[in-house]
Amino acid sequence: MTTEAVRRQLEPTHACIRCGREGVPADAGLCETCNPLELSQPSATQMHGIAAFGIIVFIAVLAVAARVALAGTGPFTGRVAAVDPAEGGLLVTLVVENKGTNGAATTCRLVQIPPVVGGPSQAVQSPLVRAGSSVTFTTLVTKLGATPIALAADCQNR
Repeated sequence: MTTEAVRRQLEPTHACIRCGREGVPADAGLCETCNPLELSQPSATQMHGIAAFGIIVFIAVLAVAARVALAGTGPFTGRVAAVDPAEGGLLVTLVVENKGTNGAATTCRLVQIPPVVGGPSQAVQSPLVRAGSSVTFTTLVTKLGATPIALAADCQNR
């Protein structure tokens, strides 16, 4: 007596879009646990639309939060007070002024005077500059050589 194995057609399945459980039929988006009443299920287009909308809203919230966090900082002005030789570079003393209504740190780019197109420059981070005041600090600059030269500071305005 020979018995043939019963062959059954396997239907395509995928993971549940809510919990990730495998074995959900291709025509359904949610598993039996996530949709026990077998309500009509969202289409793939609806799910992608909801995800895209969520991403756009999140970016908008981040933009508003960044705007609020940076409101009132700057404009900043910077000037080089002194340039002295040091081991491995130059000790540059900068004076940075914050003309805004909120305290913040800024980035200043140091360049040679007169400016050389494509010439070396170095960015330095200032300490916190309180609103309406200035701060003087000294930093080691290594990208502009070890011989004192005339430098200018261009501080970012926010």
